Amino acid sequence: MAYQRGRDSTYIFKVLLIGEAAVGKTSLTIKFVHGKFKSDYLLTVGMEPYSKYIKMGNDMVTLSIWDIAGQQRFDVFRTMFFRGAKAAFLVFDLTRPVTLTKLQDWYEDLIRNAGKDVLTFLVGNKNDLEDLRSVPKKDALAFAKKINALAYIETSAKTGTNVDESFTSLTKNLVAKAKTY
Repeated sequence: MAYQRGRDSTYIFKVLLIGEAAVGKTSLTIKFVHGKFKSDYLLTVGMEPYSKYIKMGNDMVTLSIWDIAGQQRFDVFRTMFFRGAKAAFLVFDLTRPVTLTKLQDWYEDLIRNAGKDVLTFLVGNKNDLEDLRSVPKKDALAFAKKINALAYIETSAKTGTNVDESFTSLTKNLVAKAKTY
């Protein structure tokens, strides 16, 4: 029998990408889902949904990926998108330290609205901009530990570095957690 999107999935997981504006959430998502990088920045309004189907052993997994707007003006209704999430990428820009600092608020909103069982990965994006990097790895690792993130991963949506690996690792963790219930 041929695989039919979503219908034959063993698991369907809602995954959020959250963080400040212009950290690369949409670029990471498009790179993972479509294998493309767009250099022109387009503002996400509210939330942009994507789906990706992944074969994990004998299981077919559907990732329902929710790219959440980072602009403050969307705060009012943003947290309603968090409900039902099983995992989240907390994304910051390696060239802008304030984007890591502000993840504390994002994390608190996530836990408050999605629950403490949500799996988290800390993602430092734009590692291709090595000359502009201003967030030391030790600071990112300290924050990852503080929020009990499953992993800290540095990515580049532009070059594709660690993009597929981060989503695949998260999916493996989600499947493993689902199989224990």
